[in-house]
Amino acid sequence: MSICHLSVSVIGPGHLLNGQPNQDSVLVKRVPNGWLAVVCDGMGSKPHSDIGSRQACRAAFDVIKTVDFNIESKSLIKRIYQHWLDSLGNMTANDAVTTCLIAWVSDSGELRTFQIGDGLILTSQQTTERSDTNDFGNITTGLGKSKQFSDWQVTKQQLKVGDVIALMTDGISEDINQGMELAFVNSIVESTDGKSIRQAKAWLKNEFRNWGTPNHTDDKTLAILVLS
Repeated sequence: MSICHLSVSVIGPGHLLNGQPNQDSVLVKRVPNGWLAVVCDGMGSKPHSDIGSRQACRAAFDVIKTVDFNIESKSLIKRIYQHWLDSLGNMTANDAVTTCLIAWVSDSGELRTFQIGDGLILTSQQTTERSDTNDFGNITTGLGKSKQFSDWQVTKQQLKVGDVIALMTDGISEDINQGMELAFVNSIVESTDGKSIRQAKAWLKNEFRNWGTPNHTDDKTLAILVLS
């Protein structure tokens, strides 16, 4: 089973206006016996959230490329968290808090997902969402804030050829009408069919920069994998 993939991260108008960096990060890479997609959203109130999100993507890849696909979930998460802490150097974890969404799919189509904090992971067969909302905004859990395995949402499912996996930050997921998430992802897959990777990325970046929700401010990051 092979994978076609597309990933894009676009800085939000709010961060552009304030001269801040994009605090989202995304990584899609081949790993032994499968593929890995990671999407992370740094907590905007933290001074090094952009570094935290970038290093979280890297930590997930560095750990997952060295372990067996059937590694126990708690052990995997503990390794990723420790690797992330080590990668921060002199920075404190509390200054680099980030959400972390991980999709790890084997060459036989078995999918494992791991999520801490806001955002959305969905497939053609199932949607899983973890959202911690309150009136103050930007208050969520994530790497650097929680050390509890119970704060992670972990799933496993078997996919087939033609199925889609998508990971997105809440800058996208919160603006999609509930129940329309898969239709949104499928429309992107259809609209980019036949385009080169470069053309598809340019088209999707343009869509995100001209986002239909009035007064949107947040960074927008999406990774899509299609099993073929």
